Amino acid sequence: MSYEIVTDSSSNLTQDLLEAYRIRMISYISTINGKEFSCFSPERDEAAAGKKFYNAMRSGADVQTTLINVSRFTDFFEPMLKAGRDILFICMSGGLTGTVQAARIAAEDLMEKYPGRRVVCVDSLSASLGEGLLVMKLSRLRAAGATLDEAAAWYEKHRLRMNHIFTVGNLVYLKKGGRISAAEALIGNLLSIKPILKANDDGCIVVHDKVRSRRRALDYLVEMTKERIVNPAGQIIGIAHCDASMEADYIANRFRKELPVQDVIVRYYDLCTGSHVGPGTIAIFFMGQDRMSNGQVLNKAI
Repeated sequence: MSYEIVTDSSSNLTQDLLEAYRIRMISYISTINGKEFSCFSPERDEAAAGKKFYNAMRSGADVQTTLINVSRFTDFFEPMLKAGRDILFICMSGGLTGTVQAARIAAEDLMEKYPGRRVVCVDSLSASLGEGLLVMKLSRLRAAGATLDEAAAWYEKHRLRMNHIFTVGNLVYLKKGGRISAAEALIGNLLSIKPILKANDDGCIVVHDKVRSRRRALDYLVEMTKERIVNPAGQIIGIAHCDASMEADYIANRFRKELPVQDVIVRYYDLCTGSHVGPGTIAIFFMGQDRMSNGQVLNKAI
């Protein structure tokens, strides 16, 4: 390897994938009722941790997530540079967080301290497995001999082909995050209205459509994927869920039967971004021609 590939815990890559693809991860920090914990830990069972986390949200726990600051990036990057390694860092969408700016400040400071070493920070314009699947592709490109600049250019060229489509289990969590009004959440839940959400070209969450009932929302996501996916035989489809494993498996099994996919991976939703959409959320990630960027932008970034 001529350089290190680093991502943040928003990418939803579990320890088995990090090891298989030789990727490093820096984690976001969240709090539950004031108690701080890391959104990712290589030693823990991520499914068990996810179930506990989302059950706490269902019980009304106060959940907060903080940015990764410049100091933490400096501490994380510096040992690699000191060892003579360059870094390609892929960060959660700048449309959802200001973390990428902190990474770039740390990178500039460290490159002055270590002349000749490089830290390239790329805004993924993605989150969860939308970010993670493309980071896995970078690892394959690196193994095939791609330079740091070639890998970064590939990511920037292809990132807006990664589709993110999802629905939530309860509108109250979008209300808590300031993305919809209290009235919208109340009426939507009473009428069992399920929004179909997606990421736009700016990496922000937008409303694509609305349907009645949970099952219709799940089937809508499946059909939307089947219509828009390009070259499924060459793709890994990602499914992330906030403690909705049976429904995630329902979608995964439909894809395995109805699409000639290379693989389907299912993971608990990263705790950082998952805390803003809440228990019951299911998201699908795949490559299409584009992202269908039109839609009503929800109000507030993470």
